[in-house]
Amino acid sequence: MYILLYIMLLFAICISILIDYLSITIKKNAFQIVKEMGIGWSLSNSFECYNPYVKIMTNPDDQIKFYGNEVPTKKLITSIKKYGFKTIRMPITWLHFMDESGTINPVWMNRVKEVVNWIVDSKLYCIINIDRDGDQGNWLSQGISSKDKFIYLWTQIANEFKNYNEYLIFQSMDQVEYKIGNDYDYITLLNINQAFVDTVRNTGGKNSDRLLIVAGMNQDPELTCLPLYKIPIDPSRKLAVSFYYYVPSNFATESTDNPWTWVDANGVSHIIPSVNNWGAEYEYKELFVYFENFKEMFVDKGYPV
Repeated sequence: MYILLYIMLLFAICISILIDYLSITIKKNAFQIVKEMGIGWSLSNSFECYNPYVKIMTNPDDQIKFYGNEVPTKKLITSIKKYGFKTIRMPITWLHFMDESGTINPVWMNRVKEVVNWIVDSKLYCIINIDRDGDQGNWLSQGISSKDKFIYLWTQIANEFKNYNEYLIFQSMDQVEYKIGNDYDYITLLNINQAFVDTVRNTGGKNSDRLLIVAGMNQDPELTCLPLYKIPIDPSRKLAVSFYYYVPSNFATESTDNPWTWVDANGVSHIIPSVNNWGAEYEYKELFVYFENFKEMFVDKGYPV
């Protein structure tokens, strides 16, 4: 009888080892990972805080609290998982913690890494990116001239996390609006997105087939679905596309306490009223059209969104 129990125990151990081995060696494609990501939660107004005029902080936690949020804790991450979320997006602005060449301050990188560890150790998907470095005239918004610095920054990030498992996902950048005059500069956007893919893949390790998210044009659903937008080449074919849906913007993002205004040619100021509800038939139709466009433009061609 003891021999039978021993054999059963040994069999159970072998099965457990086999399952662990298969979970490591059987690699998921982009669609499988995106499906598993499920509903996500964004750790916003924290690691991407910045001031467009001055270098505001030298301490990472002071920087993180600049917009009013508390610093994230491990308890926060486990709570998010408890409520059923599968993914945490962690937007990051790097410009306050790197020098002119783009070298990242290790104090900032270590703080980023600490929170990333909490997320992936909880078996939640984690998306990190370069966020407001391209906002309001910051260095990444300067077009093709920012490419070398962008490559150097992603080289550091990718090397730091190259041995992390598939729970970590990289997004190229966030809401960068490239223009030449009044025209959107799709060539520069493709060039920068391609540099992102090439840089991450060339660092090797688990970055060789990590899921990468490439930014749309200003993350705008209409601009990203134009034929001018192109997906970069990826030998691993493990890319996804991202966009924001803030339609209508005066419902999704405007505050009733601080309504938007615009000034006409005669100097007269006009208030854009906020909208407090959504769900009219034409709004559903508009939503359907946007998502159908993304399906035809990307999903049907092998790229999840």
